[in-house]
Amino acid sequence: MLLTGFNLAHYLLDKGYLALDSVLDGTFTAHPASSRNTNYVVNRTTADGALFVKQIQAWDQEKIDTLRTEATCYWLANNESDYVHLRDFLPPYVAFDRQNHILITEAVSGAISLNDFYLRQREFPVPLAIRQAELLGSFHKNIARSMQDAPSFRLFRKQKPVVFIWSEAGFPAYSGDQSQAERQMVQLITQNEEYMKRLSAVRDQWQASSLTHGDIKPANFLINENALATGQYDLRLIDWETADIGDPCWDVAAIFQSYLYFWIFYEPTSGRHSGQNPFSNYGFSLEAMQPSMQQFWKTYAQLMDWTTEEAQSYLLKTVGYCALKLIHTCYESIQQATAMTIHTARLLQLSLNMLRSPEEAVRSVLGISLSRK
Repeated sequence: MLLTGFNLAHYLLDKGYLALDSVLDGTFTAHPASSRNTNYVVNRTTADGALFVKQIQAWDQEKIDTLRTEATCYWLANNESDYVHLRDFLPPYVAFDRQNHILITEAVSGAISLNDFYLRQREFPVPLAIRQAELLGSFHKNIARSMQDAPSFRLFRKQKPVVFIWSEAGFPAYSGDQSQAERQMVQLITQNEEYMKRLSAVRDQWQASSLTHGDIKPANFLINENALATGQYDLRLIDWETADIGDPCWDVAAIFQSYLYFWIFYEPTSGRHSGQNPFSNYGFSLEAMQPSMQQFWKTYAQLMDWTTEEAQSYLLKTVGYCALKLIHTCYESIQQATAMTIHTARLLQLSLNMLRSPEEAVRSVLGISLSRK
């Protein structure tokens, strides 16, 4: 059964997730939500609250598996004590229809994506960064290596991120023919022997030790729209389709990469360049972001109970992963493009700079002080 605007109410009524009165009195409404899946935000009575209904569009095995992975994360958070810390950061789980590949959660009232929040507010609040650290720590630390023989770990595929596989294979086309911009990107990377060598060294550091989200980005966070006014940051993380048992530094790298994406893409460059800091003339001001990046890392490292030496080692590994994330972001930004833009070129340059000088990137880009040995 494929959900449509015509049969959605019938499906929800049949499953008991919708009261007939809400249809008859006009309370029921359903609004499509743009996505690669078929998504609906369903309004019911005020007492019942809204639902978020998600169904894959194409019933191929890969998409079926990814939706089941997401549903597994919701089920574990609500039914397994080891995953209970994750529940506070997920929309409330309602049900998963395995036969029709439909996941239903409660909709988060008054929430917008973190991507929209940043663009509207043009701020990067430190309390929000702290909440992100607490969110990641809630499953990175508690659902970690000590549980690797637990039955729940066998529910995940334990695959490396696609950009690891892609870069190791020499950056072939993801699917079909490469665009002109993709060919430019691949040539810039593969014809640089140093670039390829450093990418290989980063890939060798992978250690699968905990549950990871795998697709951390501002669009996959929900935040209450009035967060700045109230000082309360109700943060949720959605789209767990790529969740897996992996390296927690990959999720952490994605947090840093999200800041760097806004730095490079969303503000015209000033045209000025600081001789002391080669990274200073991109995007949003780094100075506006660095306090949040600093506090995010400080909070996260504390939650993980790392020693100073462990924290420094993991931070340098995270910088390498961030370089790989920037390559993936570059690829996603040039689909069907005839040529790379100045912004995508800067993504690659920043990636290479971070690989060449990770300690300098920690200081100059992330604004984090490294301890002296």
